[in-house]
Amino acid sequence: MRNAGIERITCGELLDDLLEYAKASIKPSTEKIWRLVIEASIRPFFGHRRAIGLTTEILKDYRRKRRSEKRSESTCNRELSILRTALNLARKCTPPKVSTIPYFPMVAETNARQGFLTDEQYETLRNTLPDELKPLFITSYFTGVRLGELIVWTWDQVDWEHGFVTLNADETKAGYCRAIPILDGDMRTWLLWSLDQADGCPYVFHRAGEPIKEFRRPWKKACEAAGVPELKFHDLRRTAVRNMRRAGVAQVVRMRITGHRTDSMERRYNIVDIDDIKSAKELMQQRTEGKRKQR
Repeated sequence: MRNAGIERITCGELLDDLLEYAKASIKPSTEKIWRLVIEASIRPFFGHRRAIGLTTEILKDYRRKRRSEKRSESTCNRELSILRTALNLARKCTPPKVSTIPYFPMVAETNARQGFLTDEQYETLRNTLPDELKPLFITSYFTGVRLGELIVWTWDQVDWEHGFVTLNADETKAGYCRAIPILDGDMRTWLLWSLDQADGCPYVFHRAGEPIKEFRRPWKKACEAAGVPELKFHDLRRTAVRNMRRAGVAQVVRMRITGHRTDSMERRYNIVDIDDIKSAKELMQQRTEGKRKQR
């Protein structure tokens, strides 16, 4: 029997149910992201609409609106997937709050990540950045750890003797413990500099005694001065994956360091450029020449 009140249920109510569910069922960091996205973008467009009247064309309208606001296809996919989760949750209720779920117009994400930093660009940018940002930049460049995980590092997680930073399961997006190596050279040097400048601040990456959270302006200014104006901080994560692969670090170990949860996600950051092709050519040429000499 059909629920008599189903016609009056709005998408806003379903979003409220989703947030209530998220509080108890998913990681706090993910719940926070859902809440921000819902309140900033999803609720203003869908909140007043009746769930029973939701159609694929309305979902397409949302995608067109977000694209007109310069949002990427992948961002649209993530936002629509949150709404779809709310509808699926509503359908599982007793009695169900929705009877049908429309087709969601998700777009295939085939674009490989392209941004990364060369060794020469790394040195230029390192020298251009203000000192307070160098430890954060250098650590990200070598380890590929997410910015959201880096900025909450505290000194009690740093094991100088064995050369690791230990992340507990509740401190990582992937949900498992990790050990991040402290490399000799720039990384250790600038982490020690940060410790020397801490003056009681418990956070590894700090500015004037406070944890670093926002640095878009100095980052943009330094990138422009270093000749890489389009570089995003997240590109350092891709760079680290590429560099570890080139150094011969096994994929399972790379994923453990960077926190990638699946092979497919790690492969998206696995940049293959002209230098890789040249190296492959040399190896292939050596094999061909070796076979020729054996004849």
